[in-house]
Amino acid sequence: MTEQKADFLERHYTLAELAEAWSMSARTLRGWFREEPGVLKFGCGKLNNGRKRVHVSLRIPESVARRVYRKRTGSDVLPAQGTKVNVAQYERT
Repeated sequence: MTEQKADFLERHYTLAELAEAWSMSARTLRGWFREEPGVLKFGCGKLNNGRKRVHVSLRIPESVARRVYRKRTGSDVLPAQGTKVNVAQYERT
């Protein structure tokens, strides 16, 4: 039986790290992970007194990244770093 790491010890990725690894834009991935359960969110997405939106940073656990990748692409195999991925085929309308 394989030992699983506790959730807090699991590797967490930034959008930039996943965007580079998957050859996709961070903007596309932000939409994919924005409301995904298990994603850590830092900041608040609400308007402050100056009416400017506060930035929200996301940290994505590896298990969540795998789940979303599998859901969006239908594949368990992550692309090798530097491999181009056709993002259009994974976009949902």
